[in-house]
Formats: sequence, C-alpha cells, structure tokens
Amino acid sequence: MINKYDNWDSARGGGPQSADQLLVAVDVDGTLLNTEFEDVLAEREIAALAAVREAGHLVALCTGRNSRSVDRLLDRAGDRLTDLALILLNGAMVVGGDPRRQICHFVLDRDTMRCVVEIFRLHGAVAMVFDIDERGGILFHEDRSANGILSRYLAKRQHTVGAIVAVKDLLGHLPETALEVGTIDVHPTIEAITTQLRAELTDRVKVINTQSIVMRNKYCWAEVYHPDCSKGRGALALAEEAGIPRRNIVAVGDNFNDLDLFDAAGFSVAMGNAPTEVKAAADTVVPPVTESGAASFLEEIAAGRFPSGGGEQ
Repeated sequence: MINKYDNWDSARGGGPQSADQLLVAVDVDGTLLNTEFEDVLAEREIAALAAVREAGHLVALCTGRNSRSVDRLLDRAGDRLTDLALILLNGAMVVGGDPRRQICHFVLDRDTMRCVVEIFRLHGAVAMVFDIDERGGILFHEDRSANGILSRYLAKRQHTVGAIVAVKDLLGHLPETALEVGTIDVHPTIEAITTQLRAELTDRVKVINTQSIVMRNKYCWAEVYHPDCSKGRGALALAEEAGIPRRNIVAVGDNFNDLDLFDAAGFSVAMGNAPTEVKAAADTVVPPVTESGAASFLEEIAAGRFPSGGGEQ
C-alpha cells in the first residue's frame, strides 16, 4: 500500500513546512541500485539526488557499504554527487559537516573480533573483517571454501572495489581494531550465529541481519559491529551537526538494517521490494527499485511537493 504524504502530520504529530531544510537519508543497495544486476547508479537516480541537494536539503547516502565501495560508486556518477554526507557500514562511520570530516567512528577491538570469528568458525561460516580507512579499508577473509553467494560477493568486490586480502588464518591477521566482522550464509546458520553472539557478547557487539540481494529467501547477512553503531544514530549525528530537527529527517530504505533509521526519522519510506516487516514499519511505500521508486519520491521532494502533500504516487 502506498500512503499519502500528508501522513507526515498525522503519524508524527506535526511536521515541517515545505520550505524547511530536510535531511534525506537514502539507502543504496536495493533502494537506489538494483544490485542483483547493476553496479552503477542510473541517470535518473543521480539526477534525483542532485536535485534534492540543489533544492537546499542535506542528502546522505546511508549504506552497509564501506567508504572504498561508496567512493567508487560516486566517482562513476560524475561531479554531481561529490561531497555527499555518508553513513557507512550501517553507521560504523559517519562523514559530513562543514568542513566535511569524520563525525562518528565506532570500532571493534581485537579481542571482540577474535570471539566473533571463533563463533563464525564454530558454525562453518567464512568470516570477513572490514578494516578501518586509516589502514586502507581492506577486507580480510579466510582463504577457504565459501558458499556460492559469499564467493560471488567476494569475486565481485575484488573486481569492483579491490582492497581485499585472503589469509590462511584470520585469527593470526586480525588488526588492532576494525569496523565490522560479517558473513553471508543460509538462514539457519545465520540464526544460530546471531543467537550465540547475542547470548555470549551481549554488551560488546551489535548484530544486524539483512536479506541477501541474491537468493534472499535462502541467504542473509550477519554483520557484527560496535554496540553503539546504527544507521539511525548516524542520521541523528548528521542532523545535529547541521542543525536539522529530528522531525525533518526523511529515511528511504528497503531492508531490516533500515528499521533503526526509520525509528530515528520524522518520515520513513520503504521500497516496494522491501520485506513485509519493513514496509509495515514505514510511513509510506513507493514502487520497487526496478521501477525507480526512490527516485520518484526524491523528485517529489526536489519539486517542493513533499512534505506539503503530494497525493499518491
């Protein structure tokens, strides 16, 4: 169901006038980019993001990707999206402000990473460690047999992003700190890993599960972060930095890792391709990524038809 934009007022107890500046936080994979088939932003999505910024709003890409991956994506979009605010690795790192700089940075320590990798191994999962940018943002993974979807992810990342290193023994190559430990595996394995991590490392980590873009009904991610890390917290940090009230945050996303972003926002938008639970949590639902639903909504913002009410899409 696609609700009317005037739900802004009824759902949030009064919202901003259309002339007020918004923070528009937009997910990437499954929202702006149909990553099952694409690795370059389409012209319509690029133009829509640029138009929202030109209309005077703050635009942030809010993604599970790291800076290397996002920088490459933006480089291929030309100069219209340079210096966007960024919420990276589900909030592990936040970049923005004026002057533009790193605003937030949450890392896992080596001892915590060791515990996480050991739990991954116990369940037969191949762990990946995402190092901090100051050391090159390298992805380390164990050089052993991985399931088909994880192997596909690693091969694609090697081709498109680089900075990926396979090691014989990951425990012997753990950096002092890192932004994330993660894996992709079948749902039962991910559920078992997640249950054990939350039971044994309750106050030391945050585990985020998201559906895999490819074979989403069978495979999903387990991503492990510092407990204070979240997309929602990243959006709130950017809003505070820019002097934008929380009610003026607009969030657009498609997966379970966007739910805390929805909670932080004054208005939330789910993609038509999102899981049922994600759509149910949003204030409105737009067409799926294959129909440029996010771009169509961003065009409404840029044209000044949101939040003053633009009817149904």
